[in-house]
Amino acid sequence: MNAFAPRRSTETQISGAITLGWRIAVLYSLRADELPSSPPDSLLPMRLSLPAAERLALELRAAAGDADRLGIGLEDAELAELLHLAVCSPESDDAEVEFHERIRAWHIQLQTMLWADHEAIGKAYELGSFLSDTSNRVVLGLRRLEDPREHVTHELRCVFEHQRVERIKRLLDDLQAKIDPAAVRIVKEHLDAWEAAVAERAPLDTTRAGLEPLDSQVVIWFQLVTGDKEPEAFIGHDSRAQVRETMISRMMHAYRGRWPGLVAVVAIVAAAVLLVPLLHLDKGETTRLLALVSPVAGALGLRVTSIGLTVRKSIDARAELLWNTALVEVISARTLRLDEVLEQPLARHRQIPLPLPRSHGDGTVRRLPTAPRLRV
Repeated sequence: MNAFAPRRSTETQISGAITLGWRIAVLYSLRADELPSSPPDSLLPMRLSLPAAERLALELRAAAGDADRLGIGLEDAELAELLHLAVCSPESDDAEVEFHERIRAWHIQLQTMLWADHEAIGKAYELGSFLSDTSNRVVLGLRRLEDPREHVTHELRCVFEHQRVERIKRLLDDLQAKIDPAAVRIVKEHLDAWEAAVAERAPLDTTRAGLEPLDSQVVIWFQLVTGDKEPEAFIGHDSRAQVRETMISRMMHAYRGRWPGLVAVVAIVAAAVLLVPLLHLDKGETTRLLALVSPVAGALGLRVTSIGLTVRKSIDARAELLWNTALVEVISARTLRLDEVLEQPLARHRQIPLPLPRSHGDGTVRRLPTAPRLRV
């Protein structure tokens, strides 16, 4: 069983940098002609239903606010220029091109400043960009008019190719001391599952609606690593019961085969301590006996006055480790979305071997009727 670091919330600056990287990547991926042109009738528009100009301005201001909180905000004049380009983008191709070029330049500036100021903050920003683009790049494939399915499949395999997945996992490892380790483990397990599945399976539906589960998966990762949502919030009462069952199963497996040794050692030490008064030994003999037993007890971290406290702490630590491991296992299974995006793997078929012909005493060979080939 791998060690499990103590649970903790994501540090504020790390969370802010991940969020900023995510927002900049989302902002750069938006295209005015793919956004609503007018708000819905009779309803107040929410973020995703805002007309293009308002949506771009909202996302821009949100990113600028995150940058401000990290102490690297835009100057008022720079923000005003970007807002003007965002408002003009739906009506002018030139304004939209310039807007995206300015966002790209801002992204590079942010990366440079964050890495120069504090490497961990720079890594957090990069992690946010990577996670966001895991979905954004696949959606870009839908813009290919000639064969969107081919391009979506290609981009899906690109974002989950081994080198890119390992880069994200490396960032998670580097930031693990600043992020809830349960969140790190869940995301890493998901990445491994997606990498293996995407290499062998094709997307079910290459429409925007068909890719919504991928968006949902990436949002789950974002919520986990930023601490916007605790891992436990992804499971209900029934799943918590499953966590307990998994924990008990792991505990029984972990201690299987160790009970006889543990019981024997504790019995020897306890017997030695209890029998000393009954043996009526003189002072010198008692000292020699305790000198023999004490190193054994000391090696085990046992003292007559602290044995209960030591055992209780050990059990508590072990129980916490097993609980966290079981929790990650259950949450990881419950929040994995790849089967909603990818076709099911083809069932492997095997043929049942036919019996050999039987020979009779007269030298003739009678062949058994041919059995149909069964798919199992």
